[in-house]
Amino acid sequence: MKLSNKVQREVNDWWRIHGDASYKPDWGKIKLSVANTREHNLRVCQICITLLEMGLPFATEARLKSGVRPDIIAPTHVKPIIEVLWSETNEDFLKKKADKYHPDLFGEWILHSAKNEYNPKLIM
Repeated sequence: MKLSNKVQREVNDWWRIHGDASYKPDWGKIKLSVANTREHNLRVCQICITLLEMGLPFATEARLKSGVRPDIIAPTHVKPIIEVLWSETNEDFLKKKADKYHPDLFGEWILHSAKNEYNPKLIM
């Protein structure tokens, strides 16, 4: 994915602030985990395809400085973190994982249930 200089600068700045420097994300590529369900992985793919179609840079399974690995980061999106939920609810995420994010990123996420039919509007 070729980005304009302005967008590339935004992505780089976001990563410098929030990303783990020992980890280099593969922008525009989908990484899946065998630890996730098939449905979870399929939903990650669907969301990433939507982000591609919107022209938004993204990375999957990228490690942040706080040690957390969101399903998808999209630094130039209105909400830069997209978490796909399968076996957990929004409340579970808020209780178990939300406090692992840097305070600057608290609430800067979209929680997307893979149990529901996919609607691209839910991530916009």
